[in-house]
Amino acid sequence: MIAIIAILAAILFPVFAQAREKARQATCLSNNKQYALATLMYVQDYDETFPMSAYFTGTCVSTFYQQVEPYVKNNQVTLCPSEPQAMQLLALVGAPCQGTPPYTSYAVNHALFKNGFLPGVSPFRLSAISAPSETVMTYDGNVAMHPFPAERPDPFEPRAQLAQARHNAQLSVNFADGHAKAIQGSDTGTTAQQFTVFGPGSSLKVYRIGANGGFYRDRVEFWGMPQ
Repeated sequence: MIAIIAILAAILFPVFAQAREKARQATCLSNNKQYALATLMYVQDYDETFPMSAYFTGTCVSTFYQQVEPYVKNNQVTLCPSEPQAMQLLALVGAPCQGTPPYTSYAVNHALFKNGFLPGVSPFRLSAISAPSETVMTYDGNVAMHPFPAERPDPFEPRAQLAQARHNAQLSVNFADGHAKAIQGSDTGTTAQQFTVFGPGSSLKVYRIGANGGFYRDRVEFWGMPQ
């Protein structure tokens, strides 16, 4: 009898784990959908320009997460339930402005959300997007110490926004037309160090984006825009 129970447990536990992860993935997709809508509301209120990923205001660092917070009004939306403390904003930017959520699980496409610490940068305009239904805005991700220059032709951006396939090898993504979907990822078997202002953070898996990633297929981050 005990042997039978042990066999059933061995069979059912992985099934239960997958079901639990599916539930978490559904919440994560909902979060990304809400982030998409919040971002687009911000864009309409600010003369059709996107918020920057980060910039220094003189007393603190304003981030995308803080700028769209009035349209979200719920710090739980910033958290993927499979990795709710993926990035601490204090460690990520050093001096986050008031109203910044303490943690986030989502990275941004730096082609849309410009890094205000780089020279000559100005906010990106909505009208410059030619394929909004294919252009990623935010996604399951994390920030690495170093870029992958062969994949991103940006001579200034010093870090990569790595995709993180947290949900049974899938990741949640939203797009500039407001929809969200799951995209397949594959573990490359390599790692990178997480970026923090205090020095290298935890070890991050490097995933490659799958075929249903469209324009971003085979990359390790969602950077750039399809034309």
